[in-house]
Amino acid sequence: MSRVLAALVLVAMAGSPLAAQPPAAQPPTPEVRLFEDADVRIKAPTKMEIPLSKAPGSITVITAQQIRESNARTIPEVLRLVAGVNVRWNPMVQTIDMRGFGENPFTSRVLLLIDGVPYNAWDKGGFPQHPSLDFFVIQNIKRLEVIRGPGSALYGENAYWGVINIVTLSGEDLQGGQVEAFGGSRETGSVGTYYGRRFRDSSLFLSGKFTHSQLPMAFWADTNDSNVRGSDIFVKASRHGLQASYYRHDDSVDGFEETFPPELGFPPGAVFRSVDKISQSVDIFALKYDRMFTERRISVGGDVSFARRVGTHCAACHARAQGDPHFEEKANHGHQLIGDVRVGLHMIPSHTVLIGMEGRQVAAGDHVDELGVPPGSNAQLIDKYWKPAFYVQDQISLAGDRVQVYGGLRYDAANDLFEDKISPRIAVVFNPSTRLVLRGGWSTAFRFPNFSELYQNSWFFGVESPFGAFPISVFDPNPFLKPEEIRTFEASGEYRFTPQVSAKVDVYRSLVKNFMVLTFPTPPAPAPALVRYQNHPDEATITGIETEVRWAFPGRVSGFVNYSYQTEDQKGNLTDDTGRPFEFVYAPANKVNVGAYAGPFRGVRGTVEMQWKGEYTAPGFWYLIASNFTDPTVRPFDAYALLNTRVSYDLPFGDRARPLRLSLYMKNLLDKQPRETLVGVDTSLTGREFFAGLTVGF
Repeated sequence: MSRVLAALVLVAMAGSPLAAQPPAAQPPTPEVRLFEDADVRIKAPTKMEIPLSKAPGSITVITAQQIRESNARTIPEVLRLVAGVNVRWNPMVQTIDMRGFGENPFTSRVLLLIDGVPYNAWDKGGFPQHPSLDFFVIQNIKRLEVIRGPGSALYGENAYWGVINIVTLSGEDLQGGQVEAFGGSRETGSVGTYYGRRFRDSSLFLSGKFTHSQLPMAFWADTNDSNVRGSDIFVKASRHGLQASYYRHDDSVDGFEETFPPELGFPPGAVFRSVDKISQSVDIFALKYDRMFTERRISVGGDVSFARRVGTHCAACHARAQGDPHFEEKANHGHQLIGDVRVGLHMIPSHTVLIGMEGRQVAAGDHVDELGVPPGSNAQLIDKYWKPAFYVQDQISLAGDRVQVYGGLRYDAANDLFEDKISPRIAVVFNPSTRLVLRGGWSTAFRFPNFSELYQNSWFFGVESPFGAFPISVFDPNPFLKPEEIRTFEASGEYRFTPQVSAKVDVYRSLVKNFMVLTFPTPPAPAPALVRYQNHPDEATITGIETEVRWAFPGRVSGFVNYSYQTEDQKGNLTDDTGRPFEFVYAPANKVNVGAYAGPFRGVRGTVEMQWKGEYTAPGFWYLIASNFTDPTVRPFDAYALLNTRVSYDLPFGDRARPLRLSLYMKNLLDKQPRETLVGVDTSLTGREFFAGLTVGF
């Protein structure tokens, strides 16, 4: 431990003092902003606010104005338009991957932040709630910062494929309020209100929203007619560098029932079904403080957050047939408590040093019926652990502030479940001119197994019939999983050809190790068959490129087109316990996004957005299940495009600063109905949809 701390200090103080950097006369702004001219300042890549043009890594920033002009109504819909980001509907919620692959449905390999504070679920690692339409209300967002590539050098676990930081609105960003009503296909109806105000040196932002809809898949909307009802409350107050926020999400969805085909040999009337109502509540509290002591050239920051979930168990969907009555009810699913304290040192010429310490307590909650250990195992269930971490980062400015060198290192101490981990990073940003930015770097990340991967012990598939209930397969706990690891080299460049047109390109190569895969038994298998997570014994590489062109002609047309390509390779010939090599699933080799935003012309605005995804494959086991155990052939899904449009009109009366706006949304105009995730039920998208929205400012 002492040697690690000494290494952190050495990294922090590395580099001889250089002459004090002169202030830049004109900051570089190579990337065209679709609706803004200024160079955006962001915080997530370094935990310190810096211009986007000097930030390390591959970053996409989506502003509130772009979200307002977009056809998107949820955060995953916005992220579908980002190069290198892959979004798909699975039976429960939308899954997000960045430059990656895998069958995990919970977005557990992407770190989710709200105002820089982590809030990944502690029991499954991904979104804190599912099934649900979204994981945060999009109208509360000031900016999305999407960082592609490993980020454990600052953030530790979960920052594996990348980081998504949701920067929320503050009171001064609105100075008023609005009411929004929205409705249309899938029995959708929602109403929300948002209000913000600055009071001298304080500000307050409030929002509330109620939604009624259906998940956009045949299984939920057509087969079961299951309705989702959700409500969200968000409160944020700021004063003198201190910020407090509270987020509350509630939702419920009607249950489902799937009848087994008689040709599979089950008794007549055999069904796979959930409890009648699947529901949950999520609470997230956060307190943040940031202050710069200019005279001492020291900045101080910190945050503390507490998140908890109360809801139905996984077994409410997967194992109702077990017959435990408490699966019908909400239960405690534990909590996550995180504290982060950091100090920025600005007194060393040409250096900005950040030193921080994080403490994290994670508890799985009182649901040992789902979390267990294999019979006869000596492993002991651990449903709570505490983990400290220390990190340091040095930003070195060279060549008159045109070169930024970032060196970082984080040490996650050992805990009751895992050994310690060290995560280094180095990056260089070069601004040779106000039009050009060049970046390069090497970064690492890891991901601890979550409680479900370690200990989940419920039925995976179960059957109810007039002759009794029995499992087809059961989750087999594996408390000996190792953390996943990834190392990535990347390089990128951005160039602004004219004030209205820019382009950028990113290339990368990643090596993954101890990748966690879900193993299924190979038929014929004993009943019940055992399904479990394990670390694949081989390593794999991912190589890719991402390009984007942007244009912005104010008052006329703004837009972008981006293209991403990735390919994966297994390094050896090793297989998992069921004899399968690496399956690079749900990873399209080619992906194209286009967005164009026109207007306003006499109060009329128009939007066209398209996401095209090339062929990809699903895990081999599911082809057998989906064919009723008749055809195990692995076949790529067909390429498809989702085309969305929107037309808005600002009615010619009322307050011009807060217009009365009518919007028409036309989604999936090509009427595509792909199965974005392959399982044993019909997950086809529901096809063409139409919605309308009305926004009133006050």
